[in-house]
Amino acid sequence: MQKKWGAIAAALAVSLVLSFGLSSSAFAKNLQSGTPPGPHEDFGGKAEIVVADVPFVPGHERNQKLMLDIYSNPHQGLWPAVVMIHGGGWISGDKDMDNKVYISKVLAANGYVVFNANYRLIPEAYIKTQVEDSMAAVIWVKEHAKEYGADPERVGVAGGSAGGHIGALVAWASDDPFFVPTGNPKSQYNASVKAAALYYPVLDLDRTLKENGKWAAPLGRLLFTGRLDGPYKKYLQHLSPMNHVRPGIPPTLFLTGDADELNLYPQSVEFTQKLQALGVPSKLYTAPGKIHGFTWNYWEPESVQSAKEIVEFFDMYLKP
Repeated sequence: MQKKWGAIAAALAVSLVLSFGLSSSAFAKNLQSGTPPGPHEDFGGKAEIVVADVPFVPGHERNQKLMLDIYSNPHQGLWPAVVMIHGGGWISGDKDMDNKVYISKVLAANGYVVFNANYRLIPEAYIKTQVEDSMAAVIWVKEHAKEYGADPERVGVAGGSAGGHIGALVAWASDDPFFVPTGNPKSQYNASVKAAALYYPVLDLDRTLKENGKWAAPLGRLLFTGRLDGPYKKYLQHLSPMNHVRPGIPPTLFLTGDADELNLYPQSVEFTQKLQALGVPSKLYTAPGKIHGFTWNYWEPESVQSAKEIVEFFDMYLKP
């Protein structure tokens, strides 16, 4: 039955992406800029040390979707660590996406060791498993942090779009027993983090589906959970970050364009206010006039500023 749902999901995935506006057309529109991209270093990103394709789940060393890249610079002592999670509508994307490489290098240039991780995609894995993959990455980072000059006690998470959604669940739901980190590692560490920076994240999953086309909601349920029936609602309680908002969750920064065509900007505004009302440190960076995925043009002022905002935010909560 799992394979049957997977085949259906694969056949319908493109339709969902088009419905969400997460297709290449949205990114292509965003990439039409009069300013040609230059080296990351020209816009504040620098990483002299890059270790590529490090497996983070024992027993899955050959699975490219369970590997991460490490960005750092020479340093003494231990720097804070950040786990980076890419976007792509849960069905595509990779740790090599240029906007995530840029942010990783900016963080590395400002005193962080960045672990830019992949995760398995629909239909190979539904969202629950994607979150569990990402939680496994956090645990692996804590276990191996000191080997790369990072502090296992000071770990943050960053992600964009689908990666922002997954990052929110990593940050806010690491103690939810619904999620079992991939490989079920028996570790002294858990998947909790000290702070989160979320680019244009999906925070209310069902609302996002409904707002982007009524027909997309049942299709999304199939793609996200492999189910169309009753268990979907049970899954939604765990898979929608909104249901994990409570006092004590990590400080969170939201970074979203106010022209986001997926209607995600109001969610970032709303949840910034909700977290603040609960006493959780929270901040919103608004990219004026920018659409979903605005960081693809990493050289534009709004994207460069957003990277600076992340550095400043993490400095507050991950540095002594």
